[in-house]
Amino acid sequence: MAQKLLLIDGNNLGHYYNNSKPLTIGSLKVQAIYNFLKGIRQFVALFQTHKPIVIWDGASWRRMMFAEYKENRERRETKSEIRLAKLKDEYKLQVPYIKKALRMLGIAQVSALNMEADDLGAILTDRCIANGGSVVLLTGDKDWLQLVGPGVVWRDPIHDRVVTEKNFKDFTGLDTTRQFVEMKALAGDSGDNVPGVGGIGEKGAIDFLNKYGSFTNFTNGVLFEKTIDFDTLPKKFKALVEDEEKTIIFSRNIDLVDLRTPRRPIPLNLQIDHGEPDATKFQRFCEILLFNSITKNLSEWLAVFPAFRESLHAAA
Repeated sequence: MAQKLLLIDGNNLGHYYNNSKPLTIGSLKVQAIYNFLKGIRQFVALFQTHKPIVIWDGASWRRMMFAEYKENRERRETKSEIRLAKLKDEYKLQVPYIKKALRMLGIAQVSALNMEADDLGAILTDRCIANGGSVVLLTGDKDWLQLVGPGVVWRDPIHDRVVTEKNFKDFTGLDTTRQFVEMKALAGDSGDNVPGVGGIGEKGAIDFLNKYGSFTNFTNGVLFEKTIDFDTLPKKFKALVEDEEKTIIFSRNIDLVDLRTPRRPIPLNLQIDHGEPDATKFQRFCEILLFNSITKNLSEWLAVFPAFRESLHAAA
């Protein structure tokens, strides 16, 4: 039987759950732990035929190519940046507890020293689809949209959005995932501190790609095939062929945003933790953190998870 995967972007969901109402045990904030466990249970129950895998970020190989990549996320200058940095610090202290709990639940976890979660998500997705399987991508990160295709669904639990091959155009304004990659390369990504080519925002990039199909089609049409009249082009589009620096930036950005770029290295120090399900240890874990709503009826709470579902069926 072909495999079905539920690939979960650990830190994307973790940061979201940490931004909820604060919960504290002693000096430790625990809202990310508590809400992560509740959230993952909800989606494991919803996708019972899928194998859940939580993917964690490592250090990004992209910083070797572009030192400024995501550098903005480390700033602590404005009040907003200081507040976000404090939340991140609080979240980082909770991550080991989340990983420990997932292990007790028998949920697989994957990470690599040089890979972000979306890189590993792309690798796992492509392998699964190549073997005839299907994938649900559980993340609010739009970068993962480029993985959508036959058998691959993007589900955003933060804003309750679902994107499939059928509604990809309606959601992104673009026909193909390759155009989505090129749009990000043209417009840049302020969240990741990746500047665009200049003069073309996201809407302009979408309009450009809907008209010309791709950056290559555009440059070929202007320079070689002469099917595009250069003199009638807007100034910002003329600059794409007149200014060599813009072509260099576009090419660099493609490697930064394309999750399937040939520049992507192999995963280093790949860690795969299949977990060791243990209801007794998990109960004690929840009791220590005062997660009473979980321990109140633990058998029922655990029953949705594959490891415990199987053991309960065996006992019956």
